[in-house]
Amino acid sequence: MKVTNVSVSLIVAVKLEDLDSHSAAASELVGKELARQISIYERDEKLGYYPALEFFQASATSVDKDLLDAVDNLAWLATRLVREEVRKHLRPIFSSLRFDAMQNLIYTMPKARPGKLGSAVELSRHFTPNKVRVELTANIINRDEIDKDLKRYTSHLVFRWLKEHFESIEITNCRQLS
Repeated sequence: MKVTNVSVSLIVAVKLEDLDSHSAAASELVGKELARQISIYERDEKLGYYPALEFFQASATSVDKDLLDAVDNLAWLATRLVREEVRKHLRPIFSSLRFDAMQNLIYTMPKARPGKLGSAVELSRHFTPNKVRVELTANIINRDEIDKDLKRYTSHLVFRWLKEHFESIEITNCRQLS
């Protein structure tokens, strides 16, 4: 029997109905309205790209401050829900579990580009605050001491134990630590 540290990175999407049940604001509507206002700002300023949310939070622009507060609160709520669900459902399968980093994806640069087909929908999806990047370190008891499949096995466990509780799960990285 051997205890092994593994690092797992994943992106999870909270179900919109779960997020909305804990908030007065509808997350999808907030994301659509924020995307609409950012799109108007980009068009008026002729930027050629959509700035990150931090730009609008730091500057006095035409984006509604109450809307920015609402999306910020929803992002915080989604991140908290993800932390609680991941901890609750992964704790039984790992001997220890530590969150190294968590970030709501609305704070990243949008991949949508102005003028491209479907950019409004993609921008709206980006600014709907239900997707969270999670990086965690876990200890797993390796009873068979099979190191070569440990990463695949860990990824499979994480996906299997979380898939029912989130809209989507994408495991972006899993590596064994020395």
